[in-house]
Amino acid sequence: MAAEELANLGKPPAGDILTSRKVYMVTLVQPSPGAPDGFEERYNAYWSAVEQQVSQLETRAGAVKRIFAEGVIGRGDDAMLMLQQSNPGAYHLVRQRVTAGAEFEEFEDTDLFGQVIDWGRCLQSGLINRTVADEIQAKYTEASDKRISHLQNRLDEGILESEAALLLGGDQNITLPEGVEKFVISPPELDQLERWVQQANDAIRQEMAEEQARTQGGEEPKPEQPANDDDGGSSSKLWTPG
Repeated sequence: MAAEELANLGKPPAGDILTSRKVYMVTLVQPSPGAPDGFEERYNAYWSAVEQQVSQLETRAGAVKRIFAEGVIGRGDDAMLMLQQSNPGAYHLVRQRVTAGAEFEEFEDTDLFGQVIDWGRCLQSGLINRTVADEIQAKYTEASDKRISHLQNRLDEGILESEAALLLGGDQNITLPEGVEKFVISPPELDQLERWVQQANDAIRQEMAEEQARTQGGEEPKPEQPANDDDGGSSSKLWTPG
């Protein structure tokens, strides 16, 4: 998103922006240890671009006063420690705001978040019985709906009049409370990273298909070649960030 787009977001008068409640939404891109060469460079470039764009937006619409992060349990120092251990790029973005006086708020309900994770794992376990699968799907949907409602309530209760909040999450289409303006931070580096991930996985799929064809054709597998820095490296299976 260019600087001009930041200036035009929502298009209300500057005074209205400064006095309204607002959320700056950032896609929570996760690190990926063991990813092919090239991922970390793009990961760092993304978070650097986010820092720049959030700073620009703060000068126009107001400094961040509240911080909410999906998947982070606790608040304050506990939340900071969890984020530092799980996502260094996001941590540096948040640390800058906390140092300037922003509050890292509690966002997730521990029980609801755990239910969503566990029911989701159950759905991915290769169920063979339709009755069981339908029951687990219903439980997953129920827990997900309750979690979303909780997150929306936390935003409504946590963001005071005229305040700006930073929201780190995976769903840019989350419904915000009435009267809260949304500003989506989406630098070109995000699209570049997503396209690179797709290309890397396409290359891995091609390599796996060729290896399978050689094996089925009776050929001996060729020795593994050194990774090429330009093609995203090689891997024995598909991978995704985070």
